[in-house]
Amino acid sequence: MGIETVRHQGKSASGNVVGQVPQAAITSRGGSVICTDKISNATIDGDIDLSVTIRPDARAGTVDETLPSSSSQGPAVKMITEHKVMLIDCLRRDHSYILQFVHEKKIVTDRKYDQLKHLGQPEPTIIDLIDHVIGNGEKSCSQFIKVLKQPDVVSTFPQLKEMIRN
Repeated sequence: MGIETVRHQGKSASGNVVGQVPQAAITSRGGSVICTDKISNATIDGDIDLSVTIRPDARAGTVDETLPSSSSQGPAVKMITEHKVMLIDCLRRDHSYILQFVHEKKIVTDRKYDQLKHLGQPEPTIIDLIDHVIGNGEKSCSQFIKVLKQPDVVSTFPQLKEMIRN
């Protein structure tokens, strides 16, 4: 015996289901699956298989996962992206110091600053910071480059001289 339920947003369950089936107020993200069906008042003689098979919905649209070409990025985004590994290696040496500057210049919000500050580990903190700056676009990257060019920052991170002279 098999029970199949198929759910589409805004519709009730279909398949071999008897009675009311409550709609869950749960959302799965990142490819995860949440099963909230309930079997009650059942006598089971043998095994029960609760495996889940995902079939793509034929009506669903496709997602374009093509990365933007470097020509569609502004010069500041391109510069940060091209020097990302060097920036991570350099800035992780004193990650809390650079966080003070980006927070002071409002490149990150108070909330993002708190998140970054509490990551603890230098490398993940700087990776998250740089990804955030890049994700916020050209203006954010331009502000970040200005911070990197400040004399106090350059004296703390002398490796930046190579990148910022361009």
